[in-house]
Amino acid sequence: MKELRVFIADDSPAIKQQLQRALSVIAGFKLVGVAGGNSEATQLIQAVKPDVIILDMSMPHREGISILREIHKEVPLAQIIVFTADPSVILQEVCLEAGADFYLHKTQIQELIEICSAQSAM
Repeated sequence: MKELRVFIADDSPAIKQQLQRALSVIAGFKLVGVAGGNSEATQLIQAVKPDVIILDMSMPHREGISILREIHKEVPLAQIIVFTADPSVILQEVCLEAGADFYLHKTQIQELIEICSAQSAM
């Protein structure tokens, strides 16, 4: 089982804390960064090159889709999981076309854990 290097980009302190707790049950889980804004997230992600990026679409300072495209280009081997409160099917399609590997609603925490666990087992 390999180390799973995870980066969380979300502006909600409660969501960041919930994700850290939930993902800590995964064998090999290592949190390599946390950001509360899109500009901060892109800089840190480029520096730490995580295996999995959990990305909220609604954060301050830059539009989420452009950040997603930039991250996908800069860290092409990372799994990008859009984790959002927006249930829009159109946004989901746009995110998947822009480079997201998964699009999950913030109520789908169990699915997020399963995706990350599968990455850890690879």
